[in-house]
Amino acid sequence: MPLFGGKEKKQKKDGRDSDKQPSLEDKYYLKELLGTGAFSVVRLAESKDNPGIMHAVKIIDKKALKGKEDSLENEIKVLRR
Repeated sequence: MPLFGGKEKKQKKDGRDSDKQPSLEDKYYLKELLGTGAFSVVRLAESKDNPGIMHAVKIIDKKALKGKEDSLENEIKVLRR
């Protein structure tokens, strides 16, 4: 199973197909940089739906990740502990 899923088309309410998901910026106000890694950065983000609720968001550069998918899978396992 691919890490970044296939491009599945979603159907809009008006019947048109769409493969666009809401972007990170649609859901959160991105704040300061908390840290960086080999193929990602961590930013503080405030929820637009629940102002005042803060999250740490890991943003992965998929271009830099190419060929290193195993490293990402391992990192996901560590983060889920």
